[in-house]
Amino acid sequence: MVRKPAKMYRNISKKAYTRREYMGGVPGSKIVQFEMGNLSQEFPTEVDLIVEESCQIRHSALEAARITTNRRLMKEVGRSNFHFKVRVFPHHVLRENKQATGAGADRVSEGMRLSFGKAVGTAARVSAGQKILTVYSTLNYLEKIKDALNHAGYKLPTPTHLKVSEIKVSGRIIAAPKLVGEKVVAAPVVTEEAAAAAAAAAEPAKGAAHAKGGKDAAPAKGGKDAAPAKGGKGAAPAKADDKKGAAPAKGGKK
Repeated sequence: MVRKPAKMYRNISKKAYTRREYMGGVPGSKIVQFEMGNLSQEFPTEVDLIVEESCQIRHSALEAARITTNRRLMKEVGRSNFHFKVRVFPHHVLRENKQATGAGADRVSEGMRLSFGKAVGTAARVSAGQKILTVYSTLNYLEKIKDALNHAGYKLPTPTHLKVSEIKVSGRIIAAPKLVGEKVVAAPVVTEEAAAAAAAAAEPAKGAAHAKGGKDAAPAKGGKDAAPAKGGKGAAPAKADDKKGAAPAKGGKK
């Protein structure tokens, strides 16, 4: 199958057609995933790829832009240091009234006027100033991210530019993510409210432990007010030492 140039489908001419249940054989979208990288961490820097003209972007062009951006980010930035997101979806179904091609085809079949046509693909309709791709990361990787998104702009049928902005993170305490093989294991997230509640619960426990060993605590065994040990100063005399009241032994003198 010969792929036709993007200029045949990039212009917005009629209403968008998305009712797939009324037409069979709509090709599936080539975009395999819409979010990549580290999805469990918040990043303070956002870099957006923005289109300058209203147009239609085919799903194959979006997938090409996604692949080139993701490959460069994985190589230059690292999987755990960015969050990459595709922000549009190819809802519009592209249709084409196929006719005979070749020498003398214009005399063989001219085709029906205003025909419905057959589905040949899907596209995303975007307006001027709309965000297409977004990368979240830290400021020290900014130049590498801009280079990756600039290469993605070459795959799209419209001029593009970049916009860098700072994000105020929500204050969540997020541990560093762990890489297990090829997968990123989500790190535990602790909110500020949960951390404050844990600190408040720890204070009464600390006060109770202090009271246990304080002034009013019961004296330890062997202390000043403790009962005298057996055989000590205040102990009762042993039976063997009480000679006065002891009974005389058998056969002994009185």
